[in-house]
Amino acid sequence: MFRHDAKSLVLYRAIHRKITAGDPLPYLRAARDWAARFSAERPEDIWLAEWVGRLDRAIASEAEREDLYRLMLSSAQHAIDMRSSSPFPMVLTSKERTMVLKEFERQWEAGGWQ
Repeated sequence: MFRHDAKSLVLYRAIHRKITAGDPLPYLRAARDWAARFSAERPEDIWLAEWVGRLDRAIASEAEREDLYRLMLSSAQHAIDMRSSSPFPMVLTSKERTMVLKEFERQWEAGGWQ
């Protein structure tokens, strides 16, 4: 996995932990609204359009929510592509994001990232 893809996955793991630590619906609704707004402004971004549909389904169904979580944490190419248009910019605080990225950098440089 390329470094930037690994970094994105690490951030999504942190996002997933925070979303699932409590009621995920407020985060999922905010992400859906964000994705819908930006998808309307950028109709060429196919990943944002897909996020809107996936988030709508995840809000409506626990099974779809689990599918969304699997996608978020996957190392498959489609998941990597989806993370390139993330609808979750509001989940992690700046401090949380910085901590995640510093730990990723430390592990990456040590050759122990997983």
